Amino acid sequence: MNRHTRPLELPQGERGRFTLDPMTSPTLPSRYYTDEAIYRAEMRQIHRKSWCYVGHVCDVAEPGMYFTDVVGEQPMLVVKGHDGEIRAFFNVCQHRGHELLQGRGQLKTKGISCPYHAWLYRLDGALAAAPMTEHLKSFDKSQYALKPIAIGIAAGLIFVNLDPKAAPFSEEMGGFGENIEAFLPEVASWVVAERLQYDIKANWKVVVDNFSEAYHIPIAHPQLSRVLEQEMMEFVERPRWTFNRFKSKEGFPGLELTPGSPYYAWQAWPHLCMLSLPGSDNLVVLRMAPDGVTKCAERVDIYTPAGDATKDPKMLAVRDLFMHMFNIEDISIVESVQRGLQSMGFDQGRYVCDEGNSWFSEIQLHWLHWQVLEALAGEDA
Repeated sequence: MNRHTRPLELPQGERGRFTLDPMTSPTLPSRYYTDEAIYRAEMRQIHRKSWCYVGHVCDVAEPGMYFTDVVGEQPMLVVKGHDGEIRAFFNVCQHRGHELLQGRGQLKTKGISCPYHAWLYRLDGALAAAPMTEHLKSFDKSQYALKPIAIGIAAGLIFVNLDPKAAPFSEEMGGFGENIEAFLPEVASWVVAERLQYDIKANWKVVVDNFSEAYHIPIAHPQLSRVLEQEMMEFVERPRWTFNRFKSKEGFPGLELTPGSPYYAWQAWPHLCMLSLPGSDNLVVLRMAPDGVTKCAERVDIYTPAGDATKDPKMLAVRDLFMHMFNIEDISIVESVQRGLQSMGFDQGRYVCDEGNSWFSEIQLHWLHWQVLEALAGEDA
């Protein structure tokens, strides 16, 4: 296992101190899922200093196309310039702070116009016009450009990092895009087939934790267990991302499969989880964004090859499996776990792992939790 080794003051709970070894360590104490001060520290040290998924290049396929988002509680926008460059900016006018754009779409003008006082920005962020400022003393339009946000693209997926001191995406997330394209080589040319949003009553880590292990699948997801063989074919761990390859069973009516068909799963720090379910060409992208210490705004984007995916019966079966069974079952699970973590009757559990890192191993929970602790330690660094 790849693990960072910088000395940390590891947390103590009722069952002992969290350790570097997932085979012997108790889990994170429950306060890491319920404490407001820890949540605020995570916002500063994790969500505002990490490469966070926001969309796909299909969302900004043409010049003037844009979308807005919130990352680390900060409003931001992504837009494709007339020069073909995709850029990200804080979604804030530099006059009085009004938000510039809402939702997603295609700009009808050559720039971004603030709806408050009509300050106009070019798509490279430069201020092009500011009404009635011609006679202002010491006013220099070049000093009022939009504030840029670092951007990275991998396998067509767009990431941003709010930290101006962030390491480049290629360094921090090295090999991630290449790994995706090794199994889904055309994914950068795919389009969005479905967008879903779920407001979940659980800490963001509870939701990511649940994705991180297959241990619960035979019990909690009986239909999915008819698709997934209980065997790990491949596991790759890097400092900021992991990859799992499984194989399928025969499936069930409506999602008949050739046994042994591949099933892929990726996880990327801090809150990105992705699936490619067997039966059709698809990539299900989940972002578990924090929305309060006990709430999570889960966004799901499903990408497929261009075409009428809404009529592909295998794609519809995959969508329905995820939307109406798999994810609904998971939401019930994680909300129950959050209630339990807030109970006086629980503080720590135990990672269930084995030396062979088999399909049921909770090794990726430990991988995630170790990185949380490392990031939080940065406040004192």
